Amino acid sequence: MSYFRLLASYKRDVYFFYSDENPYNRFDLEKGLAYVQHDKLLYVVDRLDSDLDQYDILPTVGGKLVSLKLKKLIEKLGSDCEFIPAIIKSTETGETNDSYFVMNVLNLIPCLDHNRSDYDPLVKSRPDGPISLNFIALIPDSLNGYHVVRMKESKEEIVVDEVFVEACRKEKIKGVLLVKEGNVRSPDFVELT
Repeated sequence: MSYFRLLASYKRDVYFFYSDENPYNRFDLEKGLAYVQHDKLLYVVDRLDSDLDQYDILPTVGGKLVSLKLKKLIEKLGSDCEFIPAIIKSTETGETNDSYFVMNVLNLIPCLDHNRSDYDPLVKSRPDGPISLNFIALIPDSLNGYHVVRMKESKEEIVVDEVFVEACRKEKIKGVLLVKEGNVRSPDFVELT
């Protein structure tokens, strides 16, 4: 079975940023830990476009923002994710949108093939610490039956399987970018249409 990195695209070059106003550290969303608070999480963007609600996943700095449609699809697949209600706020107008959820992938799976991948430590004095990926090769059959996982070796990376890809095609999920194994700087994308 093939695996893919999950990214997001949007009609304009913009990111939705995890707000510093949140009482929860955004890096904790990359550790596979359950969110134990009850507060909605705030994201900010310059302006809310009229096309916003047409996208099922948004490019973010912080946990991935997903629509109710994508949330239901992932829950139907049975992956180990929790979905935290979010508020997106425009920094220009102050208007808000509360129709998205932060996808918190709880299952950390070691799936990076260290022998076929190319990576460097982010801090040279900590060779076993965080890494910067240059070329990604994934271990076959490593997702243990999950369809959406967080890569243990590089926790900000979300990896999905072919079942997830086919479900996105069938449901016409918009905004999902799927990247094949290979060079990180020159990615090879999967066509969903």
